Amino acid sequence: MRDEDFIARVRRHKPSALLPLIAQFASTRILSDDWMKNGQRGFGSPWALAEIARVSLAYSNEHRKHATFQDLIACNDAYNELDDPEMVKGFNGPVAGFFLRMCEQLEYQLPARHEMTRALALFKFTEPRRPLRVVRDGWDTELLGVDLVSYIAAGEMLHFAAKPNQGRFNPRWLDQPNFDFIRDVIDPDLLRTAWNRNYVIDASEFAAQNARPRPSIWRRYGHNALLSRPVVRGVHEDWLIPVPGLIVRRLSPLGLYYAGVEHWGKAFADDLGDLFEPYVGSHLRLLGTDVIEPGFTYGRDKHETVDFIVTLPEVIVLVEVKSVRPTAAVRAGNEDAHVELKRMLSKGVKQIERADRLIDEHHPAFAHIPRDRPRVGLLVTLEDFHVLNSAFHRPLLDRERPDFPIGVASAGEIEHWVTVKDVTPGQVILDARAEREEHPWPVGAGVALKQQLYGRKHRQNTIVEKAWSAGPWQQLAARDRDGG
Repeated sequence: MRDEDFIARVRRHKPSALLPLIAQFASTRILSDDWMKNGQRGFGSPWALAEIARVSLAYSNEHRKHATFQDLIACNDAYNELDDPEMVKGFNGPVAGFFLRMCEQLEYQLPARHEMTRALALFKFTEPRRPLRVVRDGWDTELLGVDLVSYIAAGEMLHFAAKPNQGRFNPRWLDQPNFDFIRDVIDPDLLRTAWNRNYVIDASEFAAQNARPRPSIWRRYGHNALLSRPVVRGVHEDWLIPVPGLIVRRLSPLGLYYAGVEHWGKAFADDLGDLFEPYVGSHLRLLGTDVIEPGFTYGRDKHETVDFIVTLPEVIVLVEVKSVRPTAAVRAGNEDAHVELKRMLSKGVKQIERADRLIDEHHPAFAHIPRDRPRVGLLVTLEDFHVLNSAFHRPLLDRERPDFPIGVASAGEIEHWVTVKDVTPGQVILDARAEREEHPWPVGAGVALKQQLYGRKHRQNTIVEKAWSAGPWQQLAARDRDGG
């Protein structure tokens, strides 16, 4: 289906009729099992509902027709029929971009608890490696209008409320007597401030921000203002939550990154990097403090090695940390994606390969590293790059030592890897290796960690749990459990 036909199908209906239906339907599609189980695939997926909501708010108006649930299903079907830029007749290039665009779907399948907790663990409970520039006392109130704990709590409340309230929320509920208990753990005015400043957007403001881009095969991969403000005001007497999963993204480090860079520029990104490396290090130490060696310098010129060397009984893991995230070009999988990926990741790959080569060459600075077991490299990123470890995309990583397995792993993968308990973490890494390939194109050896974490048993991640327990809703739950 052409993009203009999809837009025309959605804009038949006025937003005040279609948006409540989207929010109601999305409230039944919060977990990936809800839209992935047999008979439900492609039916009400969050990425489809987010795009339908965007088009309705941007292109339609209140002079259009009413909408029924069957109309919403027709809009959903129209979305599913949209052409992909690389899957149309006459396209003869590689389909790597198609798989990058599919990553949009994987964003909604990440463990919500870790995604909602990571910002607190990173910004509140991590000691930076050097003095920070802008992330200092009061940074959160300056950026968000409230402290970080209240900001996260406000987002969590919206997310928790979506399902039982059919995707609707009204801040006046807090004035009702049955909500008096909230005052025991948080000032309701902090919640209101956080919502209005960070989560809620007026329908008219959304339309102005989004404008009406010309229909094209690429249009839907542009920025959706719901990513920044996932709750809509002004089309219904209640606030509407078109896609609850977007709230999780807003309160994650990614949501804070975009807000912080917009406010402070590069200084905030640099501070995030100075927090992220020790954050990864604190998780690696959950494997045992005696198996982790932090990065060091060597030689007259003080060359830097990788950020961490993990010595496990089965394998040596060379870890380089980069606080990068997929850019707009990467998310769209367009012609600039390859350049962007190399810009963000090539330096880290070279650092890992250099360390591996120096170990092979018996360099004195690396003489203490055992050479009696396999080695792999992990390039740890702040956000998921999802399919980058596939044979389609590993060629994007310029390799000087293609027989040496290197993989890209996100913060979330590290959080789960270090707590595996049904097998050893080292065995997980060994099982995640993929050998070098030459056909149909040269592909360096890789490490696909995420696939080896599915279905594993885990012990509690004490870092994540500490951050999770700092929230007011978790304090209420603990009080109820203790009979307080």
